[in-house]
Amino acid sequence: MNRFLFLLVLSGVLSCGGEGAPSALRARGQAQCSTPASSETVRIMQGLKPHCEGCHTQGARGYFASAEAFQSLLVSDVRMVKPGSPDESELVRLLEGRGTGAFKQMPIGQKSYAQLVAEGMATLPVADVRAWVQGLAVQQRDSRPDPEAPRITRMSATQIQRALYQQLGLGHDDFFTSANEYGFPMAESRGDDFYPLQPPDALPMPRQNATGERYHSLGGGSVINQVSHDRTASPTFVLTLTQVSQRWCRRALAKTGNTALFPTGTPRTANPVDVKATLRRWSLHFLGERFTDAQVDALYEDVFVPLATPTDTEPAYVGTCSYFIRHPHWIFY
Repeated sequence: MNRFLFLLVLSGVLSCGGEGAPSALRARGQAQCSTPASSETVRIMQGLKPHCEGCHTQGARGYFASAEAFQSLLVSDVRMVKPGSPDESELVRLLEGRGTGAFKQMPIGQKSYAQLVAEGMATLPVADVRAWVQGLAVQQRDSRPDPEAPRITRMSATQIQRALYQQLGLGHDDFFTSANEYGFPMAESRGDDFYPLQPPDALPMPRQNATGERYHSLGGGSVINQVSHDRTASPTFVLTLTQVSQRWCRRALAKTGNTALFPTGTPRTANPVDVKATLRRWSLHFLGERFTDAQVDALYEDVFVPLATPTDTEPAYVGTCSYFIRHPHWIFY
């Protein structure tokens, strides 16, 4: 058999049930491939989605991120869906308010999905879900990694807040004071000019709407507000991160006794030698990588120098600090 013909046969064997492969080898190849989502599966997903996607579009339980996610994470998981047996499927039990795990019902709240259907607030009958499970054949999960899967991940809004607090030497008290609303503890903004950031679901939750909206602009989700997480680098995310990074860098530089950006004894001057030493240290501080002399020189000439004034270096230090936070190696990991 020549090499070209061998590759053709091999590709058929390794494909999902190649027609030219012997039945035994075809079965072995099929065992690695996932069952595709049927049109009925997609209909069930779309029917449940309005009531479930608020909490399930990211991570290991991101069932409603796509039809492929619904199929691979939920339908193909016998712990959640047992083909041919609705009563033994945890998905059905959760929808009916009789879950056997940590949660007794979905969605979380006072009413189960079945109750929402009974009251006309949901349109997909539970009977349809039961019939769909009853008619399902055994589902195969794909054990192979997806070659098209993204290799990098954008930091979430919560990760951004925590990372900036740590790297800039800031904390909750720099942006909020304690408040009370009808007996509930709240986070009172010290002023929106500081660009405070707090998840609406956090305790204490933000008292000002702008604080939670800024969190959403960075892609943060919320069960309370029914907002899905967004890990894309959208224009809104880029604009908000730019504003937050500039304002928070300025706040960090102005904070008395803050040594996060300038350790004790480190000169904060316009002297090129001192500035470049700081930029080199910041590259390691923010990105975990040490810039080369050429990179430091370019950053100094292109960012620091244009922003510096004869009497004030603060705009230049704010600009370079913000540069590192907006760097792709900071945003993505």
